[in-house]
Order: sequence, then structure tokens, then C-alpha cells
Amino acid sequence: MNVIRAVLFNAILLFGLVVFAASPEEFLHRQKLIRVYVDSAPGFGHQSAGISVMRRLRDLGFSGEFEVIYQPAVAGKIQKIYPGFPQGIAGEVHYIDIGTYADSVADNQVAKVQLAVSGADDGFGDKFKNISRSENYLRMQPLGWGDVGLYSDKLTVLKALKDMPLANLPSNSTEEFLKSVPAMNDLSADLKHFVQRFAESAQINFSFPVYGVGTQTFAPQRMYFYGKSVKSAAAKMDKSKAIVIPVVSPFNPQDMDVMSKVFGKKSGFESSNATELKHQKQMHLLTPQEFSKTSLKPGNVYFVFVGSVPQAVFNFFYEQATLPVWVAGKNAMSFAVTKGKPYFNTVDDYYMPETERLSPATLKIIEKAKVGFSTGYQKFLNQSEMTSVSQYIQAATTPDTELAKYFSALGMKMSRNDRVLEGLRYITQNPTAPTCSKVFQ
Repeated sequence: MNVIRAVLFNAILLFGLVVFAASPEEFLHRQKLIRVYVDSAPGFGHQSAGISVMRRLRDLGFSGEFEVIYQPAVAGKIQKIYPGFPQGIAGEVHYIDIGTYADSVADNQVAKVQLAVSGADDGFGDKFKNISRSENYLRMQPLGWGDVGLYSDKLTVLKALKDMPLANLPSNSTEEFLKSVPAMNDLSADLKHFVQRFAESAQINFSFPVYGVGTQTFAPQRMYFYGKSVKSAAAKMDKSKAIVIPVVSPFNPQDMDVMSKVFGKKSGFESSNATELKHQKQMHLLTPQEFSKTSLKPGNVYFVFVGSVPQAVFNFFYEQATLPVWVAGKNAMSFAVTKGKPYFNTVDDYYMPETERLSPATLKIIEKAKVGFSTGYQKFLNQSEMTSVSQYIQAATTPDTELAKYFSALGMKMSRNDRVLEGLRYITQNPTAPTCSKVFQ
């Protein structure tokens, strides 16, 4: 009889856990503080991933304070793309470098929290768990980067989240976004003006952003080669449109000097024939101020050197893109895929699931374009690589092609769920957590 009672008691207890388990939204509503770890890396991907997680947690109902623990090496980066760094926003975001934070932990001056998170890291997260002072440390990574790890009493790898994007961020309308631009303290007056004009031009011209190329060898040659490929594709799709390209990577004066020579704006790179000279004359290198005074001509390519921008502006450029975007690494790629945007990756890193469903002809277009994009810039006069890239641009951009439908469907699937929501669901409903929702069936 006692055995039966024990079984019944446990069954009732289990039922109670299932019925009264907090939803992710309810769990977040109860939290007063969530700790966020920001790792260091060459680009801005790690830091931007952290912002994405923070924004998603806000969307899901967290109204408490974020305590952002950052590596000192990235202070300059997060100052450009995080809200209000270094002072933070009172009651919402507090920043502390990891050295100072670790000292506070050693002195037992850090309160324990229920949740700590990171959007991306290259390994230090394994160590941060020891000082996170959290009951649950959810270490997420952008799509294609690696498995999600949940550190509590032990490490649990949440493999079910593999095919989910890091965070789904809602897209505001152009009108809503532009209303928020005047209040962006992280943008200069010139950049605010550029964003406004870019939004106007994006409605009637082709556009796509370039990110991650400023730190790479042969960046000018790569951009010149791709500029020619874009011109060729645009001429076949709509000769009446110009191509506007916000370059959201920093270039120092020496880089810009090389850029000017490659594009024929200074002596040092001589055009070899009339066709090359025509390309040079129709591809422009502009500051945001110069862009505001420039009359856009059909078929011409306008590279506008914007530099690093807050994440909201970065995302807006990508959402407005009508041609394949440029990414560098996993985080920007994850965002592009979630938005259904075809892309090129400057570090030759691609995440394209379900390509086995594509026809051999379309697969050939993809593979040839990848090779062309990775090697064509090394051969200024190699027409085959340029043609491969140009054909991909057309196929990915023209409505109703197999490739355009593929990226559109991929974006719709990726937007159904994300790692932040499912990671929280695992935490709040354990030990009876259901299998995470699937993106691909």
C-alpha cells in the first residue's frame, strides 16, 4: 500500500510540475537581473550576438537589469554598437569589465542570479561558467557556429537547437525605424542624414551592405571585382537602377589610399582596356557626406563608407537589401539567413541547409559562385569568375527562380523559432522539458 501511495504522490507531483511550470515569458518577468558575457574577437560578431540575445530577452518580457560582463579588449567595439556604453542606461544596462568583475567574485561581492547568457564566444565561456554566479548559464552561438551549452550542475548540450537561429528579431517598418533615427546618440548628424537618404534610395534602386571586408587582405580588389559582377547582373535585371552599397566596415587612411588606386581614383592601378576604364568610371567611392550631394546614375555603383554602426542600423541595411548581402563569419550570416537574404561570406563559411532539394542546375550556380567570389578578385580580367558571381546574383534576386524561392522559404522556416526561446523553455520546464520545436521537418 505504501508503495502505491508513493507512486501516486510522485505522479501528482510530476503532474504539478507540468501544469505549473513557468513559461519562458513568466520566468523572465520574475527576473530582476540577467548577467550577459561578451567575448573578444577580431570583428563585431561576438558583441552583436550579445545584443541580439539581449533584445530578444526584452521582446519576451524581461524588464529587469542586464549586467554586461565584457573583455577589456572589446571596450571600443561595444562602445560603438551597444546602447549607452560605458555608463549604461540606469535601471536597464550596467557594464563591468571582466577583471573588475572577477575580483568582486573572489571577494564574494557578486549576487547569484538565476540566469546568465552569452551570444557567442570562442571558448572562454567554459571558464566564465565558474564565475558566472548563476544557477543556469546558457551559452548560445549563432547559427552554424556550434551547439548550445547549458551549464548548471553539469554541462548539457542542447543538440535539438542546432538548426535554429540565435535570435529572431522583429523587423520594424521603414517608417518606424526612421522615426527612431533622430534619437540615436551613437550616430553623427551626417550618418543620420545618410540613413534617411539611403532609405529613400533603397525604394527605387538596388542595394546591399558589405560587412567584414575592411580587416582582410585584398579588400579593395575583392570589392572592385564584386562591383563589376554587380554591374553586369544589374544591367540584365533593370538598367534604370543604381546600386547603393553601405560599407559597414572600418577602413583606415592607408586602406582608403589602396582602395582609391584599385578603383582608378589615384595613380597606381592602370586600366588595361576600355572596358576596365568604363568600370572604374562607373564605380564610386563616397563618404556619407559626399553621397548626400551625389545624383545617382542608372547602372553606376556607389560604395558609401559608413563604418561601424549600432546594431539597429546594421540590421536595417540588411533588411533593405535587394541584392545578395556580404557577411563575415557566423553572426551576420545567421541574421541574413533568418531574414531570407541570399549572401556571400568573405571568410568562405556557408550555412545552407536543405540544398539537397535543389536541382543540379541550381546547385551548380551556387557552387560556381562561391568559388568565383573566393578567387575571382585575384584575377582582374578573369571573366569566368565574374560571370559565375553575376549569374548567382541574378538567380538569387529574380522572383520565382528556384534559388530565390529557396532563400525565401529558408527565411520563413528560420523565423519560426530561435535558440533564446527554446533554451529558456528547456530551463523552465526541466526535468519534463519537451523536445524542442523543429525548424526543419
